[in-house]
Amino acid sequence: MMADRFIGSWALVSSVFKGEDGAIHHPLGEQVLGRINYEANGTMAAQLYSATRPRFASEDLAKGSDREIRTAFVNMLCYFGRYRIDEDKQCVIHRVEGCSFPNWLGSQQIRFYSFTGETLTLRTVPLQLDNRVQIGELVWQRLQAVEGENLDYRASSE
Repeated sequence: MMADRFIGSWALVSSVFKGEDGAIHHPLGEQVLGRINYEANGTMAAQLYSATRPRFASEDLAKGSDREIRTAFVNMLCYFGRYRIDEDKQCVIHRVEGCSFPNWLGSQQIRFYSFTGETLTLRTVPLQLDNRVQIGELVWQRLQAVEGENLDYRASSE
């Protein structure tokens, strides 16, 4: 079943966007960090960051300067919600319930998928980014559980 191939945690390997003119863009920079998780219950969450975001001068989250906050915000995107898979169109539809970009709340984010081994490629529909229409290709690598680690936190806290 196709849904089973999505289930799990995936690490972002690359994020490349192409403009209508064919120009290549990296909205989060060429070095990226991210996770996308798909659960069997139909929920999902995605976090994408520039790997080179500068630290704030203060350790107090609320004390960032306007510039620091702006730079941190435009170099990340986080959202969660529910998903469904349309096998006929080879797309996964993320129904956004919460998002760092408020305009996506309640939206459906469509991603066309393909799998190669333990790699998942998600392609966006045309998106408005940086005053240009771009199509993104995000490559994700399946994360495997680390052997020897107790991942059942309920058991370790008893």
